Amino acid sequence: MFEGTVPAVALVFVALAVIFVVAALRDFLKEQGQLTPARKTWLLVAFIFSAVTIGLFLMHTFGA
Repeated sequence: MFEGTVPAVALVFVALAVIFVVAALRDFLKEQGQLTPARKTWLLVAFIFSAVTIGLFLMHTFGA
């Protein structure tokens, strides 16, 4: 139906990844560069959402 477009679910995952990266950046600025458990968690979650987005994009592109 929408050939060549990114699935809406992938866009949601991109938005979530960006939100978690912004949260980690906010923590970085607040804690003056010290690594906190919260920032590690936010970055890990952002990485997971990014990986899922890439996987969805590849599945959509190559028709898996």
